[in-house]
Amino acid sequence: MPVQGRRAHASGPSSTRDPSSPRRGPPPVSTCAEWAIIRLDQRLTIAGLAAHARMSPRTFLRRFTEETGSTPLQWILRARVDTARELLESTRLSVDRIADQVGLGTGSNLRLHFRRLLDVSPSEYRATFSGRS
Repeated sequence: MPVQGRRAHASGPSSTRDPSSPRRGPPPVSTCAEWAIIRLDQRLTIAGLAAHARMSPRTFLRRFTEETGSTPLQWILRARVDTARELLESTRLSVDRIADQVGLGTGSNLRLHFRRLLDVSPSEYRATFSGRS
């Protein structure tokens, strides 16, 4: 006999979620990060990332930082430098062209962030690592 005023455990359709039904909540931060990676050449903002994640900017900032250990903008900058690093290793594109492709705009901007994060210039990096297998 159920206790008065308490609801017995529901057994109807609302008690369990059908595993085949689509997820209704916001996509995980990792999905948003994957979305950003293929758009590094575009202007990425907290508002845009939050909108893609279907969260408020404040909630998105908090969740992203909790899950990745860095802010979205720090993470994007690191992803841009890492992608530039890969292009320096695998292509003969100019530093200016690479900067444009990874969303850093100019070669001087790429050189600044590359040196700050990796403690080496893009051309020094290319000379050391291009053509290595």
